[in-house]
Amino acid sequence: MKFFKLLLYKILGLKNYLKLVSKTYITYIDSGFGKEKYSELHYLKTLIKPGFTCLDIGANLGYYSYFLAQFSGKDGRVFAVEPVPVFSEIWKANLRKYKSANLVLFPYALGDSEKLVEMGMPAVEGVVHHGMTRVVKEGETGFEKKFSVEMKNPDLLFAEIDQIDFIKVDVEGYESEVFDNMQQVVKKNMPIIQTELSGDGNRKKCIELLSSYGYQAFVLKNNDMILADENLIDSNDGDFYFFTDKNQI
Repeated sequence: MKFFKLLLYKILGLKNYLKLVSKTYITYIDSGFGKEKYSELHYLKTLIKPGFTCLDIGANLGYYSYFLAQFSGKDGRVFAVEPVPVFSEIWKANLRKYKSANLVLFPYALGDSEKLVEMGMPAVEGVVHHGMTRVVKEGETGFEKKFSVEMKNPDLLFAEIDQIDFIKVDVEGYESEVFDNMQQVVKKNMPIIQTELSGDGNRKKCIELLSSYGYQAFVLKNNDMILADENLIDSNDGDFYFFTDKNQI
């Protein structure tokens, strides 16, 4: 399989390789397959109600945006954030079947201020690992490709959105920076939150911040939401879900 991926990447080039991979993956999930391996994507159907307004931060190739648009329906809206140009182009292609009026793509990284930052896409055994694209730290090397992108403050960027019901964040260890600068949006809307939290410091900081607003952390186990105790917080290798009394399912 690794050799096949490498061969496809070499033959097709980055853009066409990612188009093929993303279209295949979306079709696979949309057909009902992968319910155990990709349980978090399948569980969206339980979380997202018709008419929901959703934020997809770190939208990548549109896997979550596609199903957020599907489950929120004709009265829902999806605001996606994806700063990498080749990713955002493929995102648009993958979301083409849904009403464009219900979809907004912000081509920015999120952080504390407006500035230019570098994002890097690593490679694993010669094949780009697009899901691990992240903001490059000072002095960091080893990326297959780099992109210069604009950064915006999320509290300012999302200030005019009337109501936000669901936020998904997947920014490869940069989550605490996003939540630190999105506090007004979270406190105003108190949405359901789904987020990856890699790195002990990043995880602890995000959980402490969201807990201070009245959120509780949960994890998805065997298609059930389990309240995360200290052991689960330390050992969980999947996404975390945050609910308040208002929005707990």
